[in-house]
Amino acid sequence: MDAIDTDSATGSGRDPGAPRTTPHLLVVGATGALLPAVRTLTARGDTVTAMARTAADLRDLERSTHGAARPLTRDFEAPGLREALARAAHDTPFTGALLYCPRASPATVRTLAGAVPPGRPVVLALTSEHAAPDGEAGHEESVEAESIEGDAASWSPALLPAGARPTPGCRLLVLGWRPRPEGSRWHTAGEISEAALRVLDAGPPRDAVLGRVRPWRTRPSA
Repeated sequence: MDAIDTDSATGSGRDPGAPRTTPHLLVVGATGALLPAVRTLTARGDTVTAMARTAADLRDLERSTHGAARPLTRDFEAPGLREALARAAHDTPFTGALLYCPRASPATVRTLAGAVPPGRPVVLALTSEHAAPDGEAGHEESVEAESIEGDAASWSPALLPAGARPTPGCRLLVLGWRPRPEGSRWHTAGEISEAALRVLDAGPPRDAVLGRVRPWRTRPSA
């Protein structure tokens, strides 16, 4: 598990010596938190199936990427998701996915992740709620331990229940927060996208935490 500091997150992690084929990425959350990731992917020559609810935003994204971002306008909880994904990947199968869908049901997340063939990278971005301390004992964390391990190193995605990983090999990116003297803040879409791409491009596969998830009391309130 890696703790990602977006101030030092650079490089794509892709093997420049590998044979070049055009990747086809599924990106869910393509007009929100992962919009900068879509722009980076298309700028480096990848094709993206961009999934979101708002058709107008997706049309703007398609135009601005000269068609490299293919719009898939859907409420992912609506019937027919599996079939829509199959149609999107009919000519060119997905070679990976970035998924940010915090309000999706577990079954929907499994369907989205399962649209990518086994062995291909899928990154699921999870909100900080997944790292919340469990029960009263969890909320009574040792102050001494927090003062020493007051960052992502004191918590790991390996502590999540097995059901948090929708498909075998799915890479988890838990979104923490950034501490500042004036108060912690949530990460920007650019920071989230940069971290998601680093996890996508990483080899061997890994999970990661963006920012901090401990001490829990430093979590932003809104």
